[in-house]
Amino acid sequence: MSKKKILITGGCGYIGAGLIRKLLEKGYLVKCLDLMIYGDKAVKNLSNHEKFTLIKGDIRDKKKLDDCTKDIDEIVHLAAIVGDKPCEAAPTAAYDINHNGTKLLCEVAKKNGVKKFIFASTCSNYGISSYDEFAKENTPFNPVSLYAESKIDSENYLKDIAKENFKTFSLRFATAYGVSYRTRFDLTVNSFAYEAYKNNKISVFASNTWRPYIHVNDINNIIIATIEKKDLKENHYIFNAGFTKENFTKKQIVEKLINHLPDLKVNYIPLSNDKRNYKVDFSKIEKFLGVKNDFNVSKGFKEVLDALKSKTIDDQTFYNSNLDSLIEFFKNNSKKLEY
Repeated sequence: MSKKKILITGGCGYIGAGLIRKLLEKGYLVKCLDLMIYGDKAVKNLSNHEKFTLIKGDIRDKKKLDDCTKDIDEIVHLAAIVGDKPCEAAPTAAYDINHNGTKLLCEVAKKNGVKKFIFASTCSNYGISSYDEFAKENTPFNPVSLYAESKIDSENYLKDIAKENFKTFSLRFATAYGVSYRTRFDLTVNSFAYEAYKNNKISVFASNTWRPYIHVNDINNIIIATIEKKDLKENHYIFNAGFTKENFTKKQIVEKLINHLPDLKVNYIPLSNDKRNYKVDFSKIEKFLGVKNDFNVSKGFKEVLDALKSKTIDDQTFYNSNLDSLIEFFKNNSKKLEY
């Protein structure tokens, strides 16, 4: 039986670069469509792989999407302007890519016979919620950022467009961390590890706020389990994507970091511009897919610290919150695309 053909949008990024390799190892044929705002370094050494195709393009380019999706079985849609600060820096472009681009990709994919559409959403959709209760998939949203709003609007669209022969998944991922082929240092766990390693001190804002965390490797495992899930009775699925036991306050994860760096100096600052505060229940996806986490936050801290010590990751390059380069990119690529 021939393996499925998978299209990954945004595959040159933090999550996608590792996902591509895992899928290739399993024998899948993989296409990657990426605008390459941050370059293609993360997948460069796959250029000669017989089962991999890299395509530079914009998810708002209808012709490009038509060409990419004609022979595809399933899509993993990772392409987005990710995070609150980048979306604030280029709000028009961010919403256009994150929501309008998602809509266009769905429409073209459905027309071309794609069977399953997996969308990377976010637990940030919950925004500010009661920390006395765990947010479930039916918990009302309370977004505090354009990034979350663009994901919520896209989720609503996926629910409406789903059909029996076009299954859609919205995976609301917890806050990512860990080493990847394009490691990001604007994420809480990675950022704390980086600052602690460089300066032996960190500043922690709003230390009592809650957030769930998930290693990038475990994100990829969830996506692959979703790709391989059969006998789907519903047309649209919504899941909080993570592991319930991995909910922590910032102070709790700092305590895990101190276990690795006992002399670390910590400056706790009560106030923060980031108002998000939520605990999330992941029991639904844990039961549906039967997945378990390979990593926890403590293991993730050790991984990042070891990689920094051994200089196996480039700690100066990978910041999705590099706002100057993001704004410059959109200034130089402002041509209106045909929808």
